[in-house]
Amino acid sequence: MRPALPRSLATRPGRFAAFLVGPDDPLADAGRSVERIVFETAFGLDADTMKAEYSGYDAVSRFIVVLDRVRDRPAGVIRLIDESSAGLKTLNDAPAHIGGTVDDIRAHHRMTDGRRAVDVATLAVLPEYRGARSVLVSTLLYRTLYRAFHRDGITHVVAMIDEPAYRNLRRIGTPFVPMLGSSPFTYLGSAENRALYGDFREFGPAITRNAALLREQARVTPASLRSPRRLLRRRVAARIATTIITGEGLDRQIHL
Repeated sequence: MRPALPRSLATRPGRFAAFLVGPDDPLADAGRSVERIVFETAFGLDADTMKAEYSGYDAVSRFIVVLDRVRDRPAGVIRLIDESSAGLKTLNDAPAHIGGTVDDIRAHHRMTDGRRAVDVATLAVLPEYRGARSVLVSTLLYRTLYRAFHRDGITHVVAMIDEPAYRNLRRIGTPFVPMLGSSPFTYLGSAENRALYGDFREFGPAITRNAALLREQARVTPASLRSPRRLLRRRVAARIATTIITGEGLDRQIHL
């Protein structure tokens, strides 16, 4: 059972609310439950496997949890792993799949400059909150992540992302690049996974440019009307990208 909403959010309109919490917060367990459900359903990873994979990083994990206030349940989660003596999970796991070493990855992507790094270790949304008609949960997760990284002065971002999630991130213009120029590989039940690096300082400008391009591409013309589904996808992606940057209509529902 989740705790009561902070007064600052409880009196605001909107079905969903997003929280960034530490590993010992009760909401963190709600986030872990979403991880377990999604990863078992999508990749066949049971609770024991998830515990084995992430328990070594749990003490330095933070969770962005989106709550459905109407149904009184979590809807989506992002797990962030901060730098510690344990390292970052993505960096520790990637060499076995892409070659090189952790030091090679850090050097290639200029992660040796002392600037702050974080691992976007999991991104999970329950099935009923996905799809073109239900993009609010994922948009709220992304916007909360964007605000948190700005606040915390994050520069280096690493992630293990499966192909569908990677396509969505690319669609909104997130400028991730494959680590060491690597190709997709099988990882934790995902047949097509990517090890990615991003410089967060580039995220805002890249997503903003992409939103403008998508809006231009989504203009109604005789040619665009020949592919109405593509036109709709571009409009939705443009709206998501713009909202991630501006927070319009969402920031009142975010508690950092």
